[in-house]
Amino acid sequence: MRYIDAHVHAFPDRLAIAVRNSLNRNGVLTSSPLLPAVAGALTEDGFASACVLPYAHREGIAESLNEWSAKEVAAIPTLIAGATFHPADPDIARLVERALRELHLRVVKLHCSVGRFSPADPRLAPLWETASELDVPVVTHAGQVAPGDTSAAEIEELSSVLAAYPRLRLVLAHTGHPATSAALDLMATHDNLYADLTPVWSSPVALNRDDILRFPDRFLFGSDAPNSPIPASQQRERIQQMGLPPEVLATILGGTAETLIPPR
Repeated sequence: MRYIDAHVHAFPDRLAIAVRNSLNRNGVLTSSPLLPAVAGALTEDGFASACVLPYAHREGIAESLNEWSAKEVAAIPTLIAGATFHPADPDIARLVERALRELHLRVVKLHCSVGRFSPADPRLAPLWETASELDVPVVTHAGQVAPGDTSAAEIEELSSVLAAYPRLRLVLAHTGHPATSAALDLMATHDNLYADLTPVWSSPVALNRDDILRFPDRFLFGSDAPNSPIPASQQRERIQQMGLPPEVLATILGGTAETLIPPR
């Protein structure tokens, strides 16, 4: 089985350290947040590959993050380099063209929670259009009311995007924790909505075996490494102990990610 971690974060060194310092509650995070260490730790934990998802917490920084990702992340063979955007970025259409067509970044992360915007913001239209055309999946952490958490109403904001862009492959980060029931309802309505099983800090996504078997080919494993207090290998073991059929387990732990990420 080829394990892929579809939800990993990395940033240029100074920003990586700043993000770590802001998140490190009671000093529980001890691994290095710098890119080479992140890549090495994932390999040691048995992952063949990982999606690296930088994110823009405000306007004006996406362009530099995308250039860094294309240069530094893409240079590591085991990593899948991601792009990011913020709806307030000036000339977002140009940024999208640069990141997805010219730099060939292969996945996108939108962090509505820290960026404080709605995924239904009309300024994101150039992203949805180009990502749909190029089959680039977009991982979206919906929710901005409570840090890290997503409400059912915030999940519903995705509905208009999914309906308007039926070819778009959108991945709901953390399966919309804690509003996972709303996430499952939206997955039932839109077959272009996927979800990852990344925990929110130390809280696993509240899905059971039957929930996952409703959409066996639309869930992805994610760890939030290196800024999760739960090691990626331990998170993987939890899913392995859910009693899922072997073919479903293989899909979650790597198969769905391989299907979603376009080839180099």
